[in-house]
Amino acid sequence: MKQVFNIVRFILVFSLFIKGMQLYGQNDFRFSYECGDEIKKPFKTKILLKYPDDKISLLPIDTASTYIVSEKNYLKYKGKYTLSIWCETESYGKDSINYDFNLNGNEIITDISVRFGYRERLIKKGDIFIKGDKVMNGYIRLNKYYTAPESIDISLDKENFGDEYYKGPFFKIKNNSNDTLYGEHLQGYFWGTLSYKRNDSILFTKIGILDYEFVDSPPLYPDSTKYATVGSFGLTKNLIPFEYRFEVMLAKKWQSQGIGIYDERKDFIWWAGTKEYWILRYDFKIDE
Repeated sequence: MKQVFNIVRFILVFSLFIKGMQLYGQNDFRFSYECGDEIKKPFKTKILLKYPDDKISLLPIDTASTYIVSEKNYLKYKGKYTLSIWCETESYGKDSINYDFNLNGNEIITDISVRFGYRERLIKKGDIFIKGDKVMNGYIRLNKYYTAPESIDISLDKENFGDEYYKGPFFKIKNNSNDTLYGEHLQGYFWGTLSYKRNDSILFTKIGILDYEFVDSPPLYPDSTKYATVGSFGLTKNLIPFEYRFEVMLAKKWQSQGIGIYDERKDFIWWAGTKEYWILRYDFKIDE
């Protein structure tokens, strides 16, 4: 009887352990790979993704120049993941790296980009950088996306149609949270995308023009309101009757577009960075 009890207890504990590792929501996986045209071929790459349960999957890159994959609800566990990358070429030698990241179970999208390029090493001299010899560079970008909290309100501004320089549609974001919010592109600007919908399906999406030369603007502080637009300059003064989705990224801290040096070696430089964003979505319909 005692032995049976111990077996049942082990099964319960193991089940709780597995349940604790599982993600509680959908986490879609997006992965892209690119080998720059300036790199002499063949250039062979091997990329593995190790999961918290020690399972390992192989991303079939090999000698491909580009590779893109998107999987629904692919990352099913929370915890530590490891991206392992090996590359080898006759012209530049070989190198490898491990890049760790964690998922907490609330992500809705995890986006990983790996790219290789052959460019000059930047050497700092005082307050400036000068170009040195060319070396191989590997770039790892990891973005984690979460659903924006309900304390952040968004609505269509039906009174503001813009002018010849800044067109609509305009959206008001009201920050009722305790966090200061930052834009995806510039800290005080909230530039999103507009999608055309039909029967809950996205038909196509417009990004708009992005201009990083805008003057500095403060972020969105708690209990404050700011405008959001499609790209930097909007899209049109009048939207045609249709169903739409506006989507804009928010962050709890300022995150530049670039990534920093992760590991600098004699003949290879690895760049890497992980960023986190809230996705603020707003569905609306224009009837007339």
